[in-house]
Amino acid sequence: MAERPESQLAAETTRRATDAGLRAELGSQTLPRHLALFYRSNEAQLAASTAFLVEGLQSGNRCIYLLDVNTAADIKAELRRANIDAEARIDAGDLVIRDAEEVYLASGFDPTKMIATVEDEANTSIADGYDGLWLAGENSWCFHTDLSFDPILDFEAEFDAACPDLPVTALCQYDLDRFSETSTAKALRTHEQIIYQNQLCENPFYIPPEEYRSAGGADLNVQLMLEQAYSLTNARRNVDEREQRLGIVNRVLRHNIRNDLNLVKGVLELVDETESLSAESHQQLAIAIEHAELVVETAEKARYIQQTTGNTSVEPQNLTPPLERAIEAVTAEYSNADVQFSGANDVTVLADENLDVALREAIENGIVHQETDSPTVVVAVSTPSEDMARIEIRNEGTIPDSERYTLEKDEETPLEHSSGLGLWLVKWIVETAHGSIEFSDSTSGEVCLQIELYRVPA
Repeated sequence: MAERPESQLAAETTRRATDAGLRAELGSQTLPRHLALFYRSNEAQLAASTAFLVEGLQSGNRCIYLLDVNTAADIKAELRRANIDAEARIDAGDLVIRDAEEVYLASGFDPTKMIATVEDEANTSIADGYDGLWLAGENSWCFHTDLSFDPILDFEAEFDAACPDLPVTALCQYDLDRFSETSTAKALRTHEQIIYQNQLCENPFYIPPEEYRSAGGADLNVQLMLEQAYSLTNARRNVDEREQRLGIVNRVLRHNIRNDLNLVKGVLELVDETESLSAESHQQLAIAIEHAELVVETAEKARYIQQTTGNTSVEPQNLTPPLERAIEAVTAEYSNADVQFSGANDVTVLADENLDVALREAIENGIVHQETDSPTVVVAVSTPSEDMARIEIRNEGTIPDSERYTLEKDEETPLEHSSGLGLWLVKWIVETAHGSIEFSDSTSGEVCLQIELYRVPA
């Protein structure tokens, strides 16, 4: 078989990453009942709507897709690419694919009847054992009717009002090359969150249904958008200024800490070479040197965090290479440690490009919390579901409550704070790809750091 061109492989890798990234976002957030997708290409539409369907199916919901431009074969092919057996799902009743024009216009466009139909479908899905109904529709069906867009938009607002009371999550799809700017601006007002450029976004132009009904004409629409644009500009300016100031403080502190502590460490080491010192003095100097080294190491980690987590990329990765690099680096530094690996191989996940750094910090954390000369850490990889990969790092000992508190609450206080930056680095790198970390204890005296990442179809 001829090999595919490198450019084609690169494009496929990029698409897999962006598709998996959106799926991860949809799975890691509490979604509103009513979302909108805005797109300019059929590829972007299929990628986003497929991510929506995959998340809906894998989270235990019945999914309905309403077609207009695409065909059932298109949707099935995209699902197959995401490792979903569309035919099996249809046979099981998990997935329904229908023609949007038949659904909306079979007996004339009737918003009240449509909402009642969705409510019946949702209740039937619950009765059949599903968690709810996920509905994705191509809104280009409205070009097959003589209705203006305003009645259809009124339906969107009425549906938005009904959604909180229904076990429904709906994705309305708008082609930016077909819907006018005026229609798109109006559509923005009725969806709390939107998907744009394959990213889930909070919608600053959303108006709750009760406000929409009394909003009146286009003047309020323009005024709202102007006010939102003004507020967003001020917020971004404040964030930029804050980041600039923090960056300067961070750089100065790191530079001073690293240089001054290295100087202090060097002087202490020279003093330690004095033969006339007592054994107790040598011991005290060793403690001082060790703590100076720890502070220098913390400053280096702060520098690394600023360099790597500020502008990084998320991409599909096979777990084996970063795990091997992390284990090799840790065992080179801690020659007395025994790091054991077990579990699944050849698992591809969506991960930050610095995943090996996070894994190294996590394994090292398991070593330093053991009060033994020969620490043992067990690293295990498993795939608890089609969508997730799990990395467990187990070792004897305990994790201080302060470490758990700060990571779980995502904050530090004067009374509750971590002992360093290592676990923060693990958390930030993992969460960049919408993964999660969690601690658990076992009755055998072990502690387990569990990292979960989204899997990417091979």
